[in-house]
Amino acid sequence: MATLRDVAKEAGVSVATASVVLRGEPGFKPATRERILEAARKVHYTANISARFLKQGTSGVIAFVVPELSNPYFSDLAWAISREGAKRGYQTVVMQTNASPEAERDSLRRISTPMCDGLIINLHNISESDLQSLIGGHPAVLFEDYAEHPQYDNVALPLEASFRTAFAYLKSQGYEHAAIAGGRRFAAGEFGQEGRNAGSHLAVRAMIDSGLGSASDTIPCDWTVEGGAKAAATLVQADLGYDAVFCMNDLIAFGMIRGLSDMGIRVPDDKAVFGFDGVSPASYCMPRLSTIAVDFEGMARTAVSMLVERIKADGDAPARRELVGFSLVRGASA
Repeated sequence: MATLRDVAKEAGVSVATASVVLRGEPGFKPATRERILEAARKVHYTANISARFLKQGTSGVIAFVVPELSNPYFSDLAWAISREGAKRGYQTVVMQTNASPEAERDSLRRISTPMCDGLIINLHNISESDLQSLIGGHPAVLFEDYAEHPQYDNVALPLEASFRTAFAYLKSQGYEHAAIAGGRRFAAGEFGQEGRNAGSHLAVRAMIDSGLGSASDTIPCDWTVEGGAKAAATLVQADLGYDAVFCMNDLIAFGMIRGLSDMGIRVPDDKAVFGFDGVSPASYCMPRLSTIAVDFEGMARTAVSMLVERIKADGDAPARRELVGFSLVRGASA
């Protein structure tokens, strides 16, 4: 097995220099850094994480805990976090819980060990108080935690502003009567109940304030492609005169477009469809999806930065909440 000394010899630098560069620390010329990285690849060097932990008390590993990687929202986010973590010298372990409360608890128990320096968590079934009992004081950053008094650093989306931007756009395009697909009340224990209810409430309020609809103009459905397709059938059967549909995520929008097309309804000629999230497959949708695009790279950069600060900090600073940006994607579906 290649050692750090082998890398240093191949690159023609000191062992100390090779060690610092491979940890991702700044302060070296790009040519020097690239020469050392190339040497590591050439001799097939792999860092000994266990040895590093025993020597330094850190592993250089962070974990990202997500409900499901089949959803492009979470896979896009995982990609961005892994990339950002690497820039800061950390390897990222991604753990999928399949949206199961039991799996979430088990994952947190197993990964909150000294071999993992910190956690970035996107949970939908565990409260902050339960989370504290599972991970204690382990450095952690949460995504989309809207608690009034958060116990952990968290990165959130400006939901109210993004929904208002979406409906203002639909209004400016001349649409007169909108519906919200996926805007339903989620019961306690359902996946993502708290966050999804908060989002649905703000979306309905933005629609009302824009003059495009009322609280009754919602189409309940699962937040999936299949849910969107079923909502399309409901929309056509009800025939309430909607000329635009705002979908609570892009998956619903994909299904809505497919379902309308299957019934001979043209998008956007007959009905407009607008999404939310800006996941990577949205750019391949036909017609190209109009949507609110979340800043995934900004979310990752903010979360990793906050986590590294927690890992390296002495003492307990108050929990912080950081909002990330979004952008309006003017596609062809609305």
